[in-house]
Amino acid sequence: MHGSGRTGGSRGRPLTILSYPAPATAWLEALPLGNGALGAMCWGDASAPRFDLNDETAWSGGPRSERLQRGPDTGTARDLVAGARAHLAGGRPIDAEAAVIALQSDYTQAFLPLGTLELRLPPGASPGTYRRVLDLDDAVHTVRSGPLTQRTVASCPHGVLMHVIDGLPPGAVVEVSLTSPLRAVGRTGGTLLLRLPSDVAPGHEPTRPPVSWSDVPGASLEAAVVTRTVRARTPEGGPRVVVVTATATADRGPPLAPAGTATDAAARASSRVVAAVLAGSDRVLAAHIEDYRRLADRVGLDLGPQDDDTPTDVRITRAAEHPEGPLAADPSLAALLFDVGRYLLVSSSRPGGLPATLQGIWNNSMQPPWSSNYTTNINLQMNYWSADVAQLPETAEPLLDLIESLSVAGRDTARRLYGARGWVVHHNSDAWAYSSPVGGGHGDPSWAFWPMAGPWLVRHLTERIRFGDRDLLPRAWPIIRGAAEFALDWMVELPAPEGGAPVWGTSPSTSPENRFLLPDGRPASLGTSSTMDLSLLHELFRTVLDTAAALGCSSDPVVREVAERIDALPSVPPVGADGGIREWSDDPVAVDRRHRPLSPLYSLYPGSVPFDEEHRAAATRSLLDRGDDSTGWSLAWKLALWARLGRPDKVSDLLRLQFRPAGSVSGPFAGGLYPNLFAAHPPFQLDGNLGFVAALAETLVQSHEGRIALLPALPPELATGRVRGLLARPGVLVDLDWRNGELVTATLTARDTPLEVVVSYRGHILRRSVGTTGCSLAASAFTGGGRTG
Repeated sequence: MHGSGRTGGSRGRPLTILSYPAPATAWLEALPLGNGALGAMCWGDASAPRFDLNDETAWSGGPRSERLQRGPDTGTARDLVAGARAHLAGGRPIDAEAAVIALQSDYTQAFLPLGTLELRLPPGASPGTYRRVLDLDDAVHTVRSGPLTQRTVASCPHGVLMHVIDGLPPGAVVEVSLTSPLRAVGRTGGTLLLRLPSDVAPGHEPTRPPVSWSDVPGASLEAAVVTRTVRARTPEGGPRVVVVTATATADRGPPLAPAGTATDAAARASSRVVAAVLAGSDRVLAAHIEDYRRLADRVGLDLGPQDDDTPTDVRITRAAEHPEGPLAADPSLAALLFDVGRYLLVSSSRPGGLPATLQGIWNNSMQPPWSSNYTTNINLQMNYWSADVAQLPETAEPLLDLIESLSVAGRDTARRLYGARGWVVHHNSDAWAYSSPVGGGHGDPSWAFWPMAGPWLVRHLTERIRFGDRDLLPRAWPIIRGAAEFALDWMVELPAPEGGAPVWGTSPSTSPENRFLLPDGRPASLGTSSTMDLSLLHELFRTVLDTAAALGCSSDPVVREVAERIDALPSVPPVGADGGIREWSDDPVAVDRRHRPLSPLYSLYPGSVPFDEEHRAAATRSLLDRGDDSTGWSLAWKLALWARLGRPDKVSDLLRLQFRPAGSVSGPFAGGLYPNLFAAHPPFQLDGNLGFVAALAETLVQSHEGRIALLPALPPELATGRVRGLLARPGVLVDLDWRNGELVTATLTARDTPLEVVVSYRGHILRRSVGTTGCSLAASAFTGGGRTG
């Protein structure tokens, strides 16, 4: 039977599940659970359930790790920066690179696995037909095999992983074991005490010890895993076995800070286990579902009936083989991946914790790719692009907390390396609020040197405000102001054309991870005033002026400095000789014209700069030059950019690449989906999943130019559908129904207070007063409206 058409009751849309006919045989076939703090990968063996455990606070190192690494003293650092600027001014970028490399520290610390929980059921306890399912509407993992039903949840209200087994014979014994790749410092019954490493080097530092340990107090965290097995009864009176597990580290944070021992961590974990046991499995399950639905039910996307009966990985493979494209074969896959992304964000990022890493809160490696850290030149930011539009602002609270911590930690780095006010963050960070440039004294500056993470991170504060959360203004202002202080001091005055206005820019400057060709053919990484730098600075300065005006502090001396400087920056990125958007100010040829980061197009997305026809044509040329295929996260960025350009045909091209089995195309930069629908870089990175949510939303609703645009880039494969609850700036909930590519109805509802809004569809505009009870518009309402300019 294809497409059961079952719906989520009052939610009125098809339920979405991941379904498989056999247990996982590899980590990327296991299914993820998470409560924001505890992550578990469920392998689904009915007779030997296995759960790979992560704790969001399980990081190597400590707050002293960054200070113990290499790095120049203040005087040397300032000489190196001055030297690099002199070399660039003299046309010697290769010499400038040597100076910048000498500024480097080593690397961030790593997010690590905590342990594995394994159960063993009595022999012969699970014969019969098998199926495992992850229900994205309830965040419940279920395995059914013969008479057994096993359900697992990662409960946020109770802070535990709970595994419930129904259908065992009375008196059956379930064996439980805990193991860990970390150092065990004690074991008592169902409690495992652990010590984390003091240092974990990334894989691109092969000469460094992969994992180092220390007994020095404060050099690393200690942790614990606590599990308890109890017998209970089902509501019908049958036998039930419940295994409750909790994890903790001895920290206080965020950011992390060692505070206690593994025994202290065990006491915290044990208190949660005891509370969950006393509450009982039914209450824990009910509280979990209620908490999860409170977030997940805010938005619903319906693109047709879901095929519940075909295994999920088979659906992807079959759809990818369809000659007209995967979504022509199975359009509901787009809604499924949209729900997967929202599920992963809710599961990996909750208030009071740490942000989602490159892999969310799921990692099985002691030396994970890129340390599974916070990569701040695109990946961390992409993780949270959908937090506002998908009505999940709570999930972004950990990011805001980290930004606040970085605005403190980065002050010392700004002063020490650059003699600058304010705060700075470079290309990488971690749970300890690392802010130095990485590279180990040998990293290519194209990726290792980028002191512009602060302005991009600030955008997440201002976007929250633009979506209607003006209560954030007082908290955001000192962070925004500090980022502007550093920017003002980092900028340099450049030679101005004769009789022209002053020219300000950045030197040295990089366009993240790309390089350009010198006239003699050699590649170089450092230049002056990359387009990305100038776009970020102009946006930051505009934010300073707008925020200061809203708070009534425009006379602040930093605000006055910004007001004097902003006109020296281009408001729109310049067009290059090739007809595309320039990547560097002097317009050299890029080494990699198909480069993964789309840094020169930042202003278009995630930025909100209005592009005229000339710049839209230039952005189109740049995107065509970059090509379609790339990593999972780059596909999501391109998808969003094409949506901003109003190109549903190119959206379709990108969707074809998104919905293919990972590994079906060889190469290090070919995205796709693993069997459990994790997005491929490759390897697995969560940003590809989370970025997809934001990008697909951009095809349905856009609100960055002062009006709410409906169906601005709807791909033809998704010609019929409906969406509920997308949030548009400045705080308007949008419900849409469309059929055969045409809008049927739109309902706009002010989230908090009534608003005057401008709405556009197919070039026509309407002005409406929108209240908290909603305003419905039929498509015919637009035919008499004015044309957009």
